Amino acid sequence: MAKHWVLIANPTAGNARARSVAEQAALSIQDAGQAVELRYTRAKGHATELAQQAVSEGAERLVVCGGDGTIGETLAPLAGSHTALGLLPCGTCNDLALALAVPLRVEAAVDNLLCGEVRTIDLGRAGDRFFATIAAFGFDAEVNRRMESAQGPLSGRPRYIWEALRHVVSYQPIRVRLCGDFGEIEQEVLLVSTANARNYGGDLRVAPDADLGDGLFDVVVVDAVPRRAILPLMLRLFWQ
Repeated sequence: MAKHWVLIANPTAGNARARSVAEQAALSIQDAGQAVELRYTRAKGHATELAQQAVSEGAERLVVCGGDGTIGETLAPLAGSHTALGLLPCGTCNDLALALAVPLRVEAAVDNLLCGEVRTIDLGRAGDRFFATIAAFGFDAEVNRRMESAQGPLSGRPRYIWEALRHVVSYQPIRVRLCGDFGEIEQEVLLVSTANARNYGGDLRVAPDADLGDGLFDVVVVDAVPRRAILPLMLRLFWQ
């Protein structure tokens, strides 16, 4: 008999579409003969609690219906556990789903959950927070922060361009000191990205050679530039 799955959904994700997506997916999973329990997050950080509960219960799979923020909250409890992460993409950017080639359509994503192979990926850690795709600071980190909190019809590349236009007027370069296998760097920067995956912010390719399973981070440093040069530079960097 199939082991128990837990499906957690952020009901506010996808412009409040995640609830219906999760309910549809749960029925499809059950119809396929797989036991699954649907649970909803109630507030920011609640997904961590639900993930901890699923791991302690010995769930074989924790399926997350939501965006990258909800997924990120589940990584710490899942790291090193025997509970595998499954994805039902329902966010603004769906970075991890895109990096893993998880289909965005509900029916195809459910088929992937039922028939796809489980694989191991690398995780990064910043303080007490884990990340699966990219950890960044600087201009694009602020743009992505705005994207996560934004509501409206735009997503992916159009949303990034819109939020970048809004942020460029207040941009100030950041002086950083970085140490790693590459040596030491101290300078003013536009952005720094520590990449475990190629893309973020939807389809923004910041680290074309990054690989989720190679045991390495790709560190991308972009020098500070005049304000007027930011948007042309970002377009050239991310959509080359």
